[in-house]
Amino acid sequence: MNVTECIQQDYLEWQRGDIITISAGTGKGKSHFIKNTLYDYAKSKGKRILFFLHRTNTIEQFEAEIAAEGKSDVIELITYQSFEKAIIHQNQLDLWMYEFIICDEYHYFGNDSLFNKYTDLSLNEIIKGADERVVVLMSATNEFIKEYLHNRKLITPKEYVLQSNYDYVRTLEFYEDDQLIIDGLKKRVAKGEKALIFIESANDCYELYKQFEEHSMFICGKSHSKHKYVDEEKRKQLLKNQRFEELFLFTTQTLDAGLNIIDDDLHFIIVDISDPDVLVQCVGRKRIRDVEKDYVHLVVKNRSNGRLGHDKGNLTTRMKHAKFLDEHSQEEYDRVFYREPDPYQLVYYEPLPNGLYKIGVNQLLCDSYKYKYKRLESIQEMAGGYRQYIVELFGKEGSVSMDAYLEPQTRSALEEAHSQELVFYSQKEKWAFAEKLNLKVNGRIITSFRKINELLTIKETSYRIFPHDAKKDGKRYKTAWRIIQMLK
Repeated sequence: MNVTECIQQDYLEWQRGDIITISAGTGKGKSHFIKNTLYDYAKSKGKRILFFLHRTNTIEQFEAEIAAEGKSDVIELITYQSFEKAIIHQNQLDLWMYEFIICDEYHYFGNDSLFNKYTDLSLNEIIKGADERVVVLMSATNEFIKEYLHNRKLITPKEYVLQSNYDYVRTLEFYEDDQLIIDGLKKRVAKGEKALIFIESANDCYELYKQFEEHSMFICGKSHSKHKYVDEEKRKQLLKNQRFEELFLFTTQTLDAGLNIIDDDLHFIIVDISDPDVLVQCVGRKRIRDVEKDYVHLVVKNRSNGRLGHDKGNLTTRMKHAKFLDEHSQEEYDRVFYREPDPYQLVYYEPLPNGLYKIGVNQLLCDSYKYKYKRLESIQEMAGGYRQYIVELFGKEGSVSMDAYLEPQTRSALEEAHSQELVFYSQKEKWAFAEKLNLKVNGRIITSFRKINELLTIKETSYRIFPHDAKKDGKRYKTAWRIIQMLK
């Protein structure tokens, strides 16, 4: 089912004041519905459509499509960023001119708020006058913004949901060491196999690209210092042809939304992106045309619970000023943070017409941090942590090996003990082995074989500690340990 089939004739009943959400992955026809069905209806009624996009790359591609199809008479394109800039300079576009406001990839409001302090301006402006128009919000990953609209704006939109289907992801693998990716890409070069690689850090992305420059192209955001290494001619060809001719495309999440890559020869996607929502958007850049024949091998950088804890700490630090202001008066805030502006700009001072200032909180960004913090907590509580969360996100529970949820240190210790048929006799030997396993409950390493086996069971590994009667140097040990491997 696609979006047009899901909505059917409902759009004929949409009224001013309606806020519509369309939850659907790539290839489900979100833009097709706007460019065709809604376009025809709007044109027949003499109405106009304002279409918000959030990447310059995307608007260039979409603009060419609209012009080629002769539909720019009804559909006007704009980036969220240019709209925000116009609001700041009090020169914003008059939204009353449009019957339909389309917010494509509207997870932008939450995701980009991490580095763009003005995303709440565009969202608030669009929602503020919603009684005068129909607002359509479209994305594959939108839970936070829906939650925000419900809790902060008291808005319950009309929802159309198409469940995501990741059957085309044939295999899902995880890696810890970047060297594994380098080795894997060398194999791809030898075999002439194409790969799309997303790296969160533009610096790291560029350094990896440099190792395969002869076979690759590189893209990052225009505001980053590494953008000077982007081949603009290749980038334009990518937008025009919706495919890259090199073996590898190294990119940051700047490519994560709107751009479709249509290439039957592309079967490998590697993602080093921590945010699951952005990860899903990245994987969705590959357009699947034939679900029977096309496929993807997906490789994801794992995040340990320790790394997730570090990310939580970062969020706590970022919310420090806003949290204090939420729990104390403005006078107390001014006294405690005298001449100390919020470095993360959740708390800001906004000028008033009389020359004074008022203190404000970017509630959208603050709620986004809280949402991410809660999700990190829930991921940490899962037996397999981040790895398990991603496996379940893509619906691949049955395709991952039983030992997938083990940390590398634990897996190595178990594999070594099993392959070398090691036996741990004394309590000292057992404790030393337990420390190598590094299995913890409430932050403490567990040393009881029963508790270790319980945790190994939860982590779905095939290894177990087998306590047995054994002799060494004439001494009898009633519960010596050895590692056995159960049938899968």
